[in-house]
Amino acid sequence: MSRQAKSPDEFENTFIDEQVAYLLPIFEALAPYKLNQRKKGVGDIPGWERLAAQEARILKATYPDEQPEAERQYNTALRQITSLKKALKLAAKTELKDPALVNPVITIATHFGNALSYLFSEYKERQNARYREKVTERRQKENRVQIDLTNSLKFAHRILTEVAEGKDPNWIDVSCSVALATGRRMGEIHCSATFEELAEYEIAFRGQLKGKDRKVKIGDKQIPLRKVTFCIPTLLSAELVCMGLNYLETKGKRLDRNEDAERVNLRWAKVLNLAVKDWDIFPEGERTYHKFRAAYLRACIVNDTSVDPYDFRDYAKQVLGDDDETTIDAYKRYEIKPGTLTKL
Repeated sequence: MSRQAKSPDEFENTFIDEQVAYLLPIFEALAPYKLNQRKKGVGDIPGWERLAAQEARILKATYPDEQPEAERQYNTALRQITSLKKALKLAAKTELKDPALVNPVITIATHFGNALSYLFSEYKERQNARYREKVTERRQKENRVQIDLTNSLKFAHRILTEVAEGKDPNWIDVSCSVALATGRRMGEIHCSATFEELAEYEIAFRGQLKGKDRKVKIGDKQIPLRKVTFCIPTLLSAELVCMGLNYLETKGKRLDRNEDAERVNLRWAKVLNLAVKDWDIFPEGERTYHKFRAAYLRACIVNDTSVDPYDFRDYAKQVLGDDDETTIDAYKRYEIKPGTLTKL
C-alpha cells in the first residue's frame, strides 16, 4: 500500500520559498523604523501595504481563477496565502541572525498577512459560503458515502506489528497507521502529541493543536488546551499505537514538541497526502491524511453503542479534542459500510 518516497522525502513549496526569500530581507530592513514608516515604506524600501498589494497581483497571476468574476474564489491562492503567512513567521524565528529583529519582523509579517488576506476577503467569504452549502448538501441522505476500513485497518495492524517485532517498515506507512488508529492530526503525530497506554484500546493523549491557545478550567486552574489530557479510544491496540509514535521519533520524523507544528506541513504534508491515495477507505478523489480523522470518528461511533450515530456532536468533541462544529457536521456525510472492520 505504501508508495516509495521521493528523494528527498520532504517536499518543498517552491512559490512560498521564493516569496519568503524576497520578502524577509525587506521586512528586516523595515524593522528599525516606526510603525507608519513600516507601512508606507522608507526611501527605496517598500512598506508592507504596498508589498501586500503587489503580492495579491502575483498570486492572482500565478494561480488564476477562470470563473466569472462574481463566482471567483481563488482557492489555490487562498491556500498559498495561509502557507506564506506561516512560512514568513517561521523564517523570522529561524533565519534572522539578530534576535532583536525577530519580534519586529514578525509584527511586520502579521500586518502584511492581514492586509493580503483583506485583499482576498471577498473571495474567502464566497469560499466559506460555498463550503457551508456543500456541507449541507452532502449531509443529505441521498449524498452520503459509505466507507470501508477493513483493508486499511488490516494493513495498519500489520505495519504496527512489524514495528513491535523490531522490523523496519516505511515511516510513511507508520504515520498513516497511527493517524487512522487515533484520529490525530498530522501536526500532532509528527510534533506535539504524547501517548500513554491506558487500556487495551484506550490512550491518554496530550498535545492538542487546534485551539491550542484556548484555556480550559480543570479544578481551580486554567490549563492551556495543548497541555490537557484527553482519554481517547483507539482502533488498534493501544500498545501498538504507542510503539508507532515512538518509532517515528526514533526515525527522526517527529519535531521537538516545543517547535512550531506548522513545520510539519512544510516538511511532510505533500509526501504523506500522496501516500494516502493508496488507502482505500474513501472514494479516490477524497483521500487525504486529514480524512483519517473522519474515518476514525465514524468507526469510534460504531464501536461505542452508547453513541447516537446521527447525533454525535458532543461525543465527537470529546474524542477529537476540539469543537469545530462545521467539520464535525461535514463528517456526517460518511457512513460505515455494513460488515466493515472498525477495530482490530
